[in-house]
Amino acid sequence: MILRFATLVLLVGGAASALLVVWRDRLGEAALRGALLGDALASAGAIAGMALFAWSLPRPAGPFAGAVLLGFLGRLVVFGAALIVVGLRAKGIDLAATAVSLLGFYAVFQVLEVRFVLKGLRERRS
Repeated sequence: MILRFATLVLLVGGAASALLVVWRDRLGEAALRGALLGDALASAGAIAGMALFAWSLPRPAGPFAGAVLLGFLGRLVVFGAALIVVGLRAKGIDLAATAVSLLGFYAVFQVLEVRFVLKGLRERRS
């Protein structure tokens, strides 16, 4: 399950990154860097969250719920820290482009993640 999800996330993220690079002239260098950073962080967060979910799936309800919560909160902390670092320290990376990209890719990957989670829970019941 995790391998198929990771492959799908990397394909979506890679295709979107290729489109962003094609639109480099419209975006500008700083915005391109920010959008690619948001894509990479959201992709890594989605794969890590799904790996944690897959690990917790055969476990009892307590560790399962804890792992799902930890995955959500972990991504929140990493994404927030990345935006703070970009906003305060990173020169040459557009903060707004990073935030919009991160939010957009997070939403897309959440749709994919819900699909895989529902499928995993269905298989767990069987």
